[in-house]
Amino acid sequence: MSKKSISLDSEQPHLILCEGIDAYFFMIWFLDDIKKQEQQFSSFKVYDFGGIKQLTSYLTSLTKIGEFEDIVKSITIIRDAETNAAGTCRSIQYSLRSLGFAEPDSPCTPKKDTTVNYPDITTGFLLFPTCSEKLENGTLEDLCLNILQKENASSILDNVDKALKSCNTEFSCPHKNRLHTFFSLTDEYVSLKLGEAAKCKAFSYNAPEIKSLKDFLEKMQQ
Repeated sequence: MSKKSISLDSEQPHLILCEGIDAYFFMIWFLDDIKKQEQQFSSFKVYDFGGIKQLTSYLTSLTKIGEFEDIVKSITIIRDAETNAAGTCRSIQYSLRSLGFAEPDSPCTPKKDTTVNYPDITTGFLLFPTCSEKLENGTLEDLCLNILQKENASSILDNVDKALKSCNTEFSCPHKNRLHTFFSLTDEYVSLKLGEAAKCKAFSYNAPEIKSLKDFLEKMQQ
């Protein structure tokens, strides 16, 4: 990752680093929605750091930007817990620790440390699907399935599960199959990618999981 491809903005000193393009656009439209009522969320800027093995190199590129320490006030890392939430925590903690950032003890617990290389930067991380301190395996798609906005979402999901079960296939990414089959059974979201569906308000930003996400970002600004 070239540092030239990453730009910083003094009006958005709170950085959110997302794993992959779906999480990137999900957070873009989430922030777009909530900052209409609460302008303090305009101080966040979202980035896609790429795959799970690219976080350390992305953070390294950030630190090499000349105005990095003058601009950045906080860094939030967002990843899927996948099948090993505890292991994902350790991986994120290692990346932060190895570059001299404060090392949060657990998800959704902002950390600042005067003894590290970047004592003025608060760090924190959040794992999908819970958006809380609770460790639970899963992905952004699992979160999205829990916060569907459509009025008859539960009945559509019943049809989704029946359709997938009838395939007699062991899918490698069942969370993705389930969510995108749901999209395909609607007029509004058929053929959309996750980020596009977020833009079209497929998900409820009043759900408890979203409130915990919002509460965590508020703490990252303090």
